[in-house]
Amino acid sequence: MSVSLEKSNRVVSIDVFRGLTILVMIFVNDVASVSNIPGWLKHFPPEGNGMTFVDLVFPAFLFIVGMSIPLAVRKRIGKGDSTLTILKHILIRTLGLIIIGVLMVNMGRLNSEITGMSKSLWMLLVFLSVILVWNSYETKNRYAYILRGTGIFVIIFLAVIYRGGPAENITWLQTSWWGILGLIGWTYITSCIVYFLFRNHIAGMAGVLFFFISLYIGERTGAIDFLSGVNEVLWLGGHIGGHTAIATAGMIVSMVFTSSDYLKTDKEKITWTLVFALILFLTGFMLYPLYGINKNMATPAWDLYCSAICAVLFVLLYFVIDMKGYKRWTFVFSPTGSNPLLAYILPDIFYAILGLLHITFIGVYLSDGILGILRSIIITALMVILTSFLTKKKVRLHL
Repeated sequence: MSVSLEKSNRVVSIDVFRGLTILVMIFVNDVASVSNIPGWLKHFPPEGNGMTFVDLVFPAFLFIVGMSIPLAVRKRIGKGDSTLTILKHILIRTLGLIIIGVLMVNMGRLNSEITGMSKSLWMLLVFLSVILVWNSYETKNRYAYILRGTGIFVIIFLAVIYRGGPAENITWLQTSWWGILGLIGWTYITSCIVYFLFRNHIAGMAGVLFFFISLYIGERTGAIDFLSGVNEVLWLGGHIGGHTAIATAGMIVSMVFTSSDYLKTDKEKITWTLVFALILFLTGFMLYPLYGINKNMATPAWDLYCSAICAVLFVLLYFVIDMKGYKRWTFVFSPTGSNPLLAYILPDIFYAILGLLHITFIGVYLSDGILGILRSIIITALMVILTSFLTKKKVRLHL
């Protein structure tokens, strides 16, 4: 889920932005289970009209996914990969994200008695298999193939035996929604298509961004009712339109900062991006009275406000890190920035192990108020340390 530029052309702030986003994502996912904490530490109520900083974390990751796409495609082209090879990689990566996303979204529904396996064990085996399948093995020897094959076999086995829901209404794996990683997968493949079509035309890509915003408006007004069949599988107004609009904004900013084809100096790039962010914000402001701000609904104002905020945050990071050279503190975000998928799933592995061992004191004594917040901070720090340790031990997940 990560990509780096060649050393001579590296934009360190992109890696830091990714690492910061994953670190905050680990914290907000954990603190979500804590009671009696300030509202700004949780998602805004799904039926409400507004957002907290927590509602910015997922779009920040979509934005960084968009920023990474131009770098990854250019790198592969530079290595001599054909368009067909690159598209094959994109499809495989998308499929991997969707598979993991669907497995994760069904974990909470698992019926242990009918499945014949405890929820904690099923979860643990899923995530350990994900590590086996998507680890970047240094050498492609038979042991690597055995490990990867074992992971694939276990995932298939776990999917086959899965049964979820109450005893009176047992079902198999469902896609009522695709899970965070699944949504990222759909956004990724859609954004890659956009990049291949408009990678030499920033103005065209900006037009596509607003086209995706218009999908939500089209859905609300009935203009795209003829696509209802597709909409039942992929929510065009939100999951495709809104999320891809955010990733497209990331692609545009990445193209400006990592290529000299558009703007030459740092001052020009920063000025252009800040103006771009202002346009996004003002457009969101104009659409706000019509549809409000809602993360779950992926309303246009939410898409555009989040894109604008991410663009400004990136400019600040770029100014401090790449222009002024203040890089010493960035080591904090290196583990999560270089190995984001592993960092993302480690908390689930941690809680699955606690469940297997029947260790419940965290849920009983450390899930309320300030103690719960401190717990989430400590767990986040431990996950960063563990990610760093495992990365050094050559456990590096790459979709």
